[in-house]
Amino acid sequence: MAKVALVSSAGGHLTEILAIAQELAGEHDLFLCVTNYPAVRNMKLEEIPRIYYAPIFWREHDSWALLWLRQRIGVLVTMVLWLFTFARLFWKERPDFLITVGAEIAVPAYLVNRLFFRRPALYVESLARLHTPSLTGRLVSRLSNRVFVQWPAVLPYYGKKGEYHGRLI
Repeated sequence: MAKVALVSSAGGHLTEILAIAQELAGEHDLFLCVTNYPAVRNMKLEEIPRIYYAPIFWREHDSWALLWLRQRIGVLVTMVLWLFTFARLFWKERPDFLITVGAEIAVPAYLVNRLFFRRPALYVESLARLHTPSLTGRLVSRLSNRVFVQWPAVLPYYGKKGEYHGRLI
């Protein structure tokens, strides 16, 4: 039984990663790391016994000054926080495989995996990407072993790593 790390941001990406989790449940030891948005805090899932929440720097505040900071440096600060979060989490869990569906949280997960652990990694391009790859997909495809796309039109962008197997949901 392999230990599989599932990494996702909240929202539609989480819906897609949960579809993958349903297919893998029972066969593998799964854990999930998701962005710490209020909508997903304290969620409980039968398929995934351990859920970790990646801290976010900017979403809890509304002031115009913090909004300005978020637009300028908040994403960078969050990426640095996530690098440390994934280093600590992967050291603790020791996953055999990494799967992500996307958004910005995938980038530090793949960087930590590539730099320190060298485990096989799969990136699943979002269902919302009908014609072109996402920025996250373009960045992490260089760090992943395989890339699954959900639309045939996106397949040529990923070269030999790209595979089309239909849609998740």
